[in-house]
Amino acid sequence: MMSKVQTIVNIPFKENLSDDILADAIKSFKDFPDERMEILFTEVPLSDLIKWCIEKDIPLETLKDYYDRFIRKKGLSNPNLEEFFTL
Repeated sequence: MMSKVQTIVNIPFKENLSDDILADAIKSFKDFPDERMEILFTEVPLSDLIKWCIEKDIPLETLKDYYDRFIRKKGLSNPNLEEFFTL
């Protein structure tokens, strides 16, 4: 069964990527060739994203660094996530 995060991220695509592929991309700071990461960081509800990161052993520092390096650099933002990073 797909997680809520995996479901949201994969909706616009024919091919489903696993949670592990998405998590590994964040942990290794790999940019994605499509918009899945943008969807992950801007459309997944904050509580679901944080819960998913905990389940996938993604440190919040890594999540923030990935967001700053790849998502904000593309001109996208998630004010709720940015506020969370300041707590």
